[in-house]
Amino acid sequence: VIIISAGVLLGLFIGKPVEFSKLKIGFNLPMPFPYGMPVVSDLMWVIPALVVPQLPMTIGNAILSSTDLMHEYFGKRAHKATYRSIANSQGIADIVSFIWGGIPMCHGAGGLAANYRFGARTAGANIMVGSIFVLLGILFGQNAIIILNLLPLSILGVLLIFSGAQLALMIQDLTEKKDLFVALIMLGITLTVNLAAAFICGIIIAYALKSEKVNV
Repeated sequence: VIIISAGVLLGLFIGKPVEFSKLKIGFNLPMPFPYGMPVVSDLMWVIPALVVPQLPMTIGNAILSSTDLMHEYFGKRAHKATYRSIANSQGIADIVSFIWGGIPMCHGAGGLAANYRFGARTAGANIMVGSIFVLLGILFGQNAIIILNLLPLSILGVLLIFSGAQLALMIQDLTEKKDLFVALIMLGITLTVNLAAAFICGIIIAYALKSEKVNV
């Protein structure tokens, strides 16, 4: 809260001019299917270009990593967090969001780590920030972006650094040489190629290393 508040103040005083004159309070509700329904030609492009590359990220980060991280942080209190419940909750949320013109979202281990690192460790934190976003959308509509632009991108960079560092600490759980080898190989492939290739190669290498004949 302190970092974000300081960022807003900096944005007001040294950031680009803010057009507050465009901010008019009203009652703005989204229309269903504002961009129409997708047609076959849309799906033919979207599936190979966006859906398939996103699958490793969604499965690995938004479902598996998020669920495991919840149990790591909260122990028995996270008993309701299962792979199925996490997948169902974000799937249902994205379907509802699609109807009202929203973009796909996911839970994500990065957001969870950032929340935990900065002290937002209860459901109340999500309820508060969600309520703020809903109110901004209803009261200001599309012009709510003017308020969000008060946050300098450098502030978001700092948050990402801390959340990344928090996630990096989880590598301490990898005590076997084979597991560390797979993690390092996936890191190298991710940096040089992409995450999808790292995901596939990581699975293949991990199963290959299960053989007692293979050592690292």
